[in-house]
Amino acid sequence: MRTKLLIFFLLAVLQTATVSAIIPNPSRFTHCSGEFVIDANTTLSWDEELRDAAIYLLEYLPLRHFAQTGNGTNSIRLSIDSSLPAEGCALRIDTDRITLSGGSYGGVFNGIQSLLQLLPAQVYAKSLHLPVSVGCCEAVDAPRFDYRGLSLDVARTWIPADRVKRYIDLLACHKINKLHFHLTDDEGWRIELKSHPEFARTGGFRGGDSPVHPRYAKFDEKWGGYYTQRELRDIVEYARIRNIEVIPEIDMPGHSKALGAIRHDILCDFVPDTARTNGLDIRNVWCAAKESNYALIDDIIREVSTIFTSKYIHIGGDEVDMSQWRKCPDCQRLKREKGLNSEKQIEDYFIARVTAILAKYGKVPAVWNEAVDGGTLPKATRVHGWQSIKHCLRAVEKGYPTIVMPGAYFYFDMKQSANEAGHTWAAIFDAKKVLSFDLDRNGFTERHLAKVAGLEASFFSEIYIEHSPEKSDYLDYMLFPRLCAFAEVAWSSRKRNWDDFHSSLVTDHYDRMQAMGIAFRLCTPNVKYADGMLSASTDDGAVIYYTDERNGKRTRYTAPFPCDAPEHFAFCSEYGSAGSCTTGSKEYLRMLTPQVTVTSSMTCSAKNPIENAATYSNKIARTTRAAHAGDWIAYSFAEPMSCRKIEVQTGHIHLRRCLFLAGHVEISEDGKTFVRAAELHNGGAVICPDKPLTAIRIVADGNSDAEDNVVIQSLKIK
Repeated sequence: MRTKLLIFFLLAVLQTATVSAIIPNPSRFTHCSGEFVIDANTTLSWDEELRDAAIYLLEYLPLRHFAQTGNGTNSIRLSIDSSLPAEGCALRIDTDRITLSGGSYGGVFNGIQSLLQLLPAQVYAKSLHLPVSVGCCEAVDAPRFDYRGLSLDVARTWIPADRVKRYIDLLACHKINKLHFHLTDDEGWRIELKSHPEFARTGGFRGGDSPVHPRYAKFDEKWGGYYTQRELRDIVEYARIRNIEVIPEIDMPGHSKALGAIRHDILCDFVPDTARTNGLDIRNVWCAAKESNYALIDDIIREVSTIFTSKYIHIGGDEVDMSQWRKCPDCQRLKREKGLNSEKQIEDYFIARVTAILAKYGKVPAVWNEAVDGGTLPKATRVHGWQSIKHCLRAVEKGYPTIVMPGAYFYFDMKQSANEAGHTWAAIFDAKKVLSFDLDRNGFTERHLAKVAGLEASFFSEIYIEHSPEKSDYLDYMLFPRLCAFAEVAWSSRKRNWDDFHSSLVTDHYDRMQAMGIAFRLCTPNVKYADGMLSASTDDGAVIYYTDERNGKRTRYTAPFPCDAPEHFAFCSEYGSAGSCTTGSKEYLRMLTPQVTVTSSMTCSAKNPIENAATYSNKIARTTRAAHAGDWIAYSFAEPMSCRKIEVQTGHIHLRRCLFLAGHVEISEDGKTFVRAAELHNGGAVICPDKPLTAIRIVADGNSDAEDNVVIQSLKIK
């Protein structure tokens, strides 16, 4: 097979490729003269094993004539060619017919995606009217990696089954063939188990009367959902037809707070100190010493194995709070009895036990990269390297098949620019950086590449819940077009430069994504203010609008205009359902940093002292306990301070956690008399003072969220 692949790619390289508008770009694409007209009399035929692929194609092409056999004129033929690599495809469009062959079902399906991209964009809206012409060409192609995946977190923010199917469709259109389904975490349990129905019925919801505490947003309601086994089997079959394997993740031994809230007996046998957490038990780690836990895990794996056809089940192994094992007398006894030297070896023991259960049901484990630091797990274990390139290299050097998915390139919950929503712990990046990813430049030798099973992008959904999760807009915005660039990198052995790729995006793929109904991200407009004139531009042809924030008036931008207050004008661009972030000139974006002293009724830690909250930076202060009603945080300015807007926020900088759940903001002109100015929402508020201020105070009106500290940020003053 390796020899066949090598010959295939050498032939593709030797024949000069013409760059196409297909994403990902085929390894060989040749334009030919003439065109083929698909009309009402065009016949679709297929090999027997391709029936599902043919039915899929008919969802997009409104053909009335089809048959399993036949290869005459005015026809489209789908066939298997065993001389091609498994997911390889050969598409030829002549003036009288279209022939599409693949090394397997997956290869033919990939060829269908290439064919669809050669048709008018409305094909993706399933509204294509015949006849339609398509230029004659030949495309020969195969992916670089067998594994091209997206990890989708539905535990932190619930995504219903119909919308999961929508994303399966969108992945399929970009030749992505794996869905890593993150079904459980601290915040939710999303999979129905017949043997333990309470796991989903209770653990699928948080807040309200659920024992699972609310987190990140929607603090005042019971919110969530779960998938029935029937829905999950339907998702698996729906994905199979679209050449996508669904790989479930049951995260353990950490990230299990939701399950621990339902089944306290899975936790270690010690009384936790809840003085810092307003009496709440926030532990999230399975006890490794309880035999009853392994019996319960057997129940879980047995049912999960019957639902998902993938040979892999991802079992987590990341970010385990091992201090819970250090406090557990049973785990410490286990450590002595088994001759274990550290809590890390306790984790190795736990995962080895779970691996044996998986093997009992014919499954193989996948784990996060921390889980193989000890190097004791079976070499068949598949490792997902998320922390960094270094951790990916470490896994392949240990001999594990590795999915390369470093956060700095492929975590699509990261910000795309400094002024947008998202995390920053890995990096701030857009599609251009995704396209730049190169294994060779990152130190992967041929020896390393032999153990690289593929690439994976990821979306963890902590922030999604505060961005109207009932809709797909925020998730679309964070995934696209970064996922398009990822598809290119994961598929192609040939490097595609940004200018060429961006041209394909803007010229062709914008319209396709628009027809797919994707609320994708547009490039941020470039706004300038000079010589009393305010101007804006984009490099993607989108329509620009600006809003005067003093009166809310919104206007389409057509040309530079005179302006004496650029700090009040916000700009964005739109292209159908797509949009950019809001931005402005440097005057609009400029932040004030007046000298301020921060004090609080709560003591802060030595590692994150209160002074950090006065630095106007990403440094945070962190208290040593959760808040009670009446606790406060005060910001006192050295001089009276005038501004147009102040953003006040408790909790982490980029997500709503470790915050005042209920509270209000008070402002003072003299530092003595305070006036209530705003109510907190998700731990924060925005105030627009019309007079100079001397002090601001945030007051808790109740307990803070289910954490053992409160994060105090600097003010953001415009």
